Amino acid sequence: MEKSEERKSDRTHVANKQPPLQTVGEFLREARQGRNLSVEDLSSSLRIGKEQLIALESGDEKSLPEKVFIRAMVRRIAEKLNLDTSFILEELYEKKNNEPKSNPVIKKKNTRENRNFNPVSLVILSGALGLFTSVMVLNYIQGVQNDSINPQQSDIFLLDKKIFS
Repeated sequence: MEKSEERKSDRTHVANKQPPLQTVGEFLREARQGRNLSVEDLSSSLRIGKEQLIALESGDEKSLPEKVFIRAMVRRIAEKLNLDTSFILEELYEKKNNEPKSNPVIKKKNTRENRNFNPVSLVILSGALGLFTSVMVLNYIQGVQNDSINPQQSDIFLLDKKIFS
């Protein structure tokens, strides 16, 4: 039993010595496979070359463009797979924190940050609010005009008629 624990610790120790690109690439491959996506499906949906995606997943930096483009590809792939992009980018650049690292979490889709209001719905909402306000103002004005045009129905006119009669 001690030997199996020793082997596990050796594996994690070896895994921690991998280059960061290879670690991130393996993680992205596992996430893609976990979602039953093929390399072709993911590369075509992101419009990334199939060869580049394979090179990224295997951690082959020589077959990839500059680091800026690698970072952009990693971000796009992580977003497509609904992964925590900040965690993955930290792993890519080995930002060491004193706090223990957690596993990447699937992002919630309905957070306030992710809610984008459709401009068409804002225009429709504004128009409906304006129309409602206009109808209410017109009804009020019409009621005031009816009271001033027909003084016989007005309470003030009836009160005056009783006083002066």
